[in-house]
Amino acid sequence: MRTRRTLLEWLARVTTVGFVFSCAAMCSVGRASAGDDSPDHLVIRGSKNLLPFVESWAEAYSLTPGASTFDLEGVGTSQGIEDLLDGRAQIAMASRAMSGEERSEAQKKGIKIRETVVARMGIAVIVNVEAPFESLTKASLTEIFTGRAINWEAVGGPDRPITVIRKTSGWSPDFFRERIMNGEEFSGNAVAVDSKEEVVVQVADQPWSIGFTGMPEAIPALDQVKLVKIVTDDSGEDATYALSRPLYLYTREDSTIPNPFLEYVLGSEAQAMIVDTGFYPAIQDDALSQQADRD
Repeated sequence: MRTRRTLLEWLARVTTVGFVFSCAAMCSVGRASAGDDSPDHLVIRGSKNLLPFVESWAEAYSLTPGASTFDLEGVGTSQGIEDLLDGRAQIAMASRAMSGEERSEAQKKGIKIRETVVARMGIAVIVNVEAPFESLTKASLTEIFTGRAINWEAVGGPDRPITVIRKTSGWSPDFFRERIMNGEEFSGNAVAVDSKEEVVVQVADQPWSIGFTGMPEAIPALDQVKLVKIVTDDSGEDATYALSRPLYLYTREDSTIPNPFLEYVLGSEAQAMIVDTGFYPAIQDDALSQQADRD
């Protein structure tokens, strides 16, 4: 069993190095083909969520002797996987696992896919920085976000009405419903906003509100919002956070060209770069995801 470390432990243990990615210095212009499987050039397409730290990894890796050059573009997970299957990319960045339809398409084309978890995005439950809450149970969060609890008094807080803020669509609401709310629907009285950033803005402006967002969006606003610890049977008193989502790099098993880069990104140097951005290292365990895997 892997040792679970909290986010704060990683922050305390790791010193990150900032990198400024220069596309002019590293990226080839245009959409280069990956069909020739060139050993000195990697074409990477996919999720914009992964792009910032994949850029940093690519820049750092390019400084090693004999390293590849890179052509990176954030085109979305679905397009990145399509580019991989069609031979236009050697690596696909994905903020979700490949779908059954995508795996069927790969099988039809005779392509075996290698899936590599390279990071995890923390999911942050947040309240206003002035709110007197440090933690909430998974059951309490379900009561709040379904609308069954409309006053903080119902979950052990003061007699104040609860304002729920949530993002209208995307992977984060679905993921939160699956892992926290057992698939139940959000309250019809929740304030719906269009982005994870707007969730932070709304919670910062409303003292008795609560919302969830990506940890990368929450961390820069910790002077205005507070992270609420999700208490589960497995999380323990010292668990800073209990929920995170894996992020992937997909490659074709018949190509060994990306392997040295994949080995690099899973190493301690590359993993250290992402910690202060709100992402967890690939080896980070979390209580809720562990429970979901067991179920």
